[in-house]
Amino acid sequence: MPATEYRTKLEAHAIEHLTARLIRRYAARHDPATVRATVERVTRRYATVGVHTFVPVLIERDARNELEAAAQI
Repeated sequence: MPATEYRTKLEAHAIEHLTARLIRRYAARHDPATVRATVERVTRRYATVGVHTFVPVLIERDARNELEAAAQI
């Protein structure tokens, strides 16, 4: 399943909101395209998991970690 094909509308909605949140949070350090690309890359990691209940939370955590690490370089 491609990362852009979400299991539920709720999951897609949550990912849209977390992306917007991360764009606001990292506006001073990363452009919106970088944040979106990071979220998309992280989302692909979870595309094949069987249970998607906490996937948006995991995506946000992993994307935040990657964006923080990139800002340190």
